[in-house]
Amino acid sequence: MNMTRNTFCVVGATRGTGLQIATQLLQRGSKVRVVARNPRKASQLLGPQSEVIDGDVTAPGSLGAAINAACQAIFYAVDVSNGIAGRGLFSSVSLIRDVTYQGLVNVVETAKANGFRGRIVLLSGIGCDRLSLAGMVLNAVKGNLQKNMVDREQYLKHSGLDYVVCRGAILTDEPLGQQRIQITAPIHSLSPRRKLARADFARVLIAASELPAASRKIYDVFGVRGISNSDQDIAHGLQHL
Repeated sequence: MNMTRNTFCVVGATRGTGLQIATQLLQRGSKVRVVARNPRKASQLLGPQSEVIDGDVTAPGSLGAAINAACQAIFYAVDVSNGIAGRGLFSSVSLIRDVTYQGLVNVVETAKANGFRGRIVLLSGIGCDRLSLAGMVLNAVKGNLQKNMVDREQYLKHSGLDYVVCRGAILTDEPLGQQRIQITAPIHSLSPRRKLARADFARVLIAASELPAASRKIYDVFGVRGISNSDQDIAHGLQHL
């Protein structure tokens, strides 16, 4: 992986884990480029130190200015929102697939066409390839979301680009560092017992974007009781699977 590139591109950074990723990258002094449907909101949230570009993953023609060879890594953090209107909960199955699956395809194909040679970091969900009651509920409100997750992971594996997939547990807005992060092989089902703070998930995703040993791997990530991990702990967890 060519580490001379120093721009991190975050697709979907106006809320949730994407916002945490962009914020943490900016706090450490990294150059951050954000692709947002609402650039004004993104600029208000992240400030002038971020580069914000107007783009929509369902409109591939809008992505070319952001997704290019200058990027070291691209984080795909787009999802349907928790609201009901627009791209919210209970949206049509086709709209949800356009955002969660086809959106990633559009980003990756644009990246390939523009000479991108970095790493795609895909935010996914624990147990997306396993049957569970919690998964059935998730699919009911987010239109076959688990199938979309599995399909896009398979697409990414065969895209020809470097990638890492991190499957997060049920995400919360708890503060950073209030739990111990567990990183395992992708073997768990979705369960209400497994939760993870978005801020802690972002730490893992950023580490996975840079660590050579994380190349072309899929991880489960969730929180357990215990002392917060050091950066070395997180790197060790990603390296030794």
